[in-house]
Amino acid sequence: MDSKTWLLGLFGGAVVFFLATVILFKWLSRKNTGVGSIREYEELRLPGRATSKQALYSLLQRVYVVCERVPVLRAYLTTIRKRLSALHTYDEWKLRLEIIKIALVAWGALMIAVVPLFLFARDPMTLLMIVIGIWVGHGMIADAFVHRLENRLLRQLRHFFADVRHHYHRHGMVEEAIYDAADAAPYEMALHGQEVYAVLTASDPEEKLEQYYEVAPNRFLKGLAGLSHLVKEYGDKALQNGSLYLHALGRLTTELNLDILRREKLSYLLQGLTTIALIPILFTKPIENWASRYFPAMDDFYASKLGWITKIVILLIILGSYVLLRKMQELDGERKVRRRKPWEQRACDLPWVRRVMDRIAPVPGTREAARSAMLLKETNSPLRLEWFFVQRVTISIVAFSLTLGLFVTLHGVTRHQILHAPVKDTMFGRLSAEEEAKAKEAAALDRRIIADVRGVKKRLSEAVMTEMRKVPQIAQDEAQFHAAVKRIVQKIESLNGEYLKWWEVMLALLFGWGGYCVPVGLLLFQRRMRHMEMKHEVDQFHSVIAMLSEMDRMSVEHLLEWMERFAFIFKEPIQHCLLHYEHGAEQALEQLKEEAQFLPFVRTVEKLQLAVEKIPIRQAFDDLESEQAFAQEQRKQDYERLIETKAGWGKMIGFAPMMSLIFCYLVFPLVYVSLNQMSVYYEQIQKIQ
Repeated sequence: MDSKTWLLGLFGGAVVFFLATVILFKWLSRKNTGVGSIREYEELRLPGRATSKQALYSLLQRVYVVCERVPVLRAYLTTIRKRLSALHTYDEWKLRLEIIKIALVAWGALMIAVVPLFLFARDPMTLLMIVIGIWVGHGMIADAFVHRLENRLLRQLRHFFADVRHHYHRHGMVEEAIYDAADAAPYEMALHGQEVYAVLTASDPEEKLEQYYEVAPNRFLKGLAGLSHLVKEYGDKALQNGSLYLHALGRLTTELNLDILRREKLSYLLQGLTTIALIPILFTKPIENWASRYFPAMDDFYASKLGWITKIVILLIILGSYVLLRKMQELDGERKVRRRKPWEQRACDLPWVRRVMDRIAPVPGTREAARSAMLLKETNSPLRLEWFFVQRVTISIVAFSLTLGLFVTLHGVTRHQILHAPVKDTMFGRLSAEEEAKAKEAAALDRRIIADVRGVKKRLSEAVMTEMRKVPQIAQDEAQFHAAVKRIVQKIESLNGEYLKWWEVMLALLFGWGGYCVPVGLLLFQRRMRHMEMKHEVDQFHSVIAMLSEMDRMSVEHLLEWMERFAFIFKEPIQHCLLHYEHGAEQALEQLKEEAQFLPFVRTVEKLQLAVEKIPIRQAFDDLESEQAFAQEQRKQDYERLIETKAGWGKMIGFAPMMSLIFCYLVFPLVYVSLNQMSVYYEQIQKIQ
């Protein structure tokens, strides 16, 4: 059986596998009423039962165990596991089930998309684009599943808050309300509800609460656990509008609803942009085939050095758009994937790398080092300054090496094109089969003559003419003879000019410098996106302060601890403030204002300074209640403006690859080839005259 038959069989198997997996998971989702209660999942794991669903889940668990034994598949499953571990911290069985679901769907979808492309792809550039498409497609599928699970947990949490409010009205006890709400909640939410109940009933609730803060998947569960603990320890308080606990729970629910609406709007406006950015990978070869069919001269362009450069430029634009879109999506998440030890740190641990970096990286205290350190802080990057420069130098070396290798490869491609391209008498129209055969014979003859005269530097034309006279078919026709000699001499001169030039090395160095600047550019883009989120985070701080300001035992330090749990952009400055708070509250808050110079946040810190010694917290923030209606309307407008801005950025980045494909791969080649043909046509007219 040939390779095409094997690929067709593989494609058919992939289709059957993918359809069976999708139908199976759809059937499971219909069988799971209410997304599955905790008792239902516990019954599925009982050894005495043998239902179809239990048999299927057991099969998936065995598939997971088998995949873990294969090193490559184990590494693949581990990457998915890192992203899902926070959502299913307390249940290994459910975590494995969700991981293998994502893996099976991803494998089936990628096989269906990739196998047909391998049937028609033959050139290395197309194969490279397919490989990149596989890598990117896997990331898209994993992101879609993870975001679906995160959004489902948030929607379950919204109903959980309503149930807690209802049961608190019945019992008047926080722990009983959470226990009853967790008992009726869906499976994922029930596990977190039980963990919050365990925090409240633990012998050492403070330590248990800190442990829960480390594993909680979102800030709203942290807020629920901390708020419930405070009310249980110090009791509830009656306010003008009702219970303090219910009032704070209502504030928390409002923040949760805003976050859900924001996620849904952004996902609706930005959905499909990553796919649109990747579509040019699939359309490069069809566009090339179409252009070559109707404009035969385009064949030479796509096979030339300029054509290869155009393909690489389009590929870089696609990769850049994908990376920027991923950066935009990461900003909407609350936590990054935790890595045990970054590769930058492992590289920096090597002695010779450390010695090289001591000579390359800026000296601490200089302007460049301070600017880079500030940029890392503003983007909440997990990298240290020396790790960051290891990353920059590594990307610079890779960019220089790839560019230099690209120039060497392009010279090889050009030499191959000169030697093997069919000899055409005209640039206009497509050759017939007979003319194509003659053109290939002429190219073979040229290669033989070039091989015979290789090494001749003086009187090259005479040497070529001597070899050409040995071919009687050409020697008899004087015009054809001189045309062939001229053509071969031009080919030899072109071949002699295909070597690595000094300006190409300089261009490679320039691209290496560009690679050195790429991490800084990504951080600047990330900082730009984060600046859009700053006002949104300050509004969340105000909601947290409004929740806690009425509590009698609340202090500024405790408020800063709560703000740190809800923070994402201002997290590191608040952590520094808490570390120095015991040595002086005023100095720590002043340092906080200097590190986070955002006017609304600075005003909030100034009110905290007043609340340290002069006035109570509720008086310092009394305007939060009086201006609540105006603040809500202003916040809605800010939300709409933020979403529209991010959607505009996303659309501009997402459609950039498609526009570059149309212009660089179709419009520009047509104009370039047309101008060349016009110049040749003009020269032929001048010769006739």
